[in-house]
Amino acid sequence: MPYKRYDITNTYSYRGRKKNENVVFKTVMLCLIPLLIVGVLFLGGFISYKLIIKDMYVEPVKPVATADEAALHEEELLRIVNEADPLESTYVPVLTTVNGVEVNSLSADSLNKMIDAAEEIGVTLTLKKGYVSYEEQAKLHEKTYESLKKSGNLSQIKAEAEAKKLCPLAGESESQTGLLLEFDSPVNSEAYKWLVKHSVNYGFILRYPEAKESDTGMSFNPTLYRYVGKEASENIRRYDMSLEEYVTHISIR
Repeated sequence: MPYKRYDITNTYSYRGRKKNENVVFKTVMLCLIPLLIVGVLFLGGFISYKLIIKDMYVEPVKPVATADEAALHEEELLRIVNEADPLESTYVPVLTTVNGVEVNSLSADSLNKMIDAAEEIGVTLTLKKGYVSYEEQAKLHEKTYESLKKSGNLSQIKAEAEAKKLCPLAGESESQTGLLLEFDSPVNSEAYKWLVKHSVNYGFILRYPEAKESDTGMSFNPTLYRYVGKEASENIRRYDMSLEEYVTHISIR
């Protein structure tokens, strides 16, 4: 009897084709290929987003002030400028503009909030002057001196002394720091009343109050407010101090 060969690996269809030949492999490939295509497209899109699109919409990160920077800011905010401690002619702070007036950027946020708060109850705070350069201050002082001298009521020496109390010499004015701001707030005006009561809540103090002329060396001025920061302004109000007294107080604590 001739030897009959049996194929125990594959079964055959009625047409003679192998039923199990590569069936599993083909099935797996048919499932995997679409998944691979989708995966490649997704990966390509993700890489494009990371490298191109995302960089276009990155939000700026606000720098966090270090302890040294905070100390420098406090030193600047509490700096007293006068004849004994003048500024150099080259000193110019970092400035920004609020309502068309240049001010020290350290005060801008609080200043805007204060103006908005007053506006909400119908009080308009008109900012007239902020930063004054060394050169401009020299002109303002000279103009003040000439006006006093022409009045004929003061000697030259007294006119010079009075001019310094009203408008300091160049380098001796805190207007050069951009932290001393002038408002349209004459005595008994609604702006003056509001500022006297609420300005400390935003870090501002009346710089040259009537009762502190011997400390400040300046005549009472209801229109000039100095930004010193909220903590300092509240302490100055609490202790009923001038800025000069407060700076001396914290220096000997």
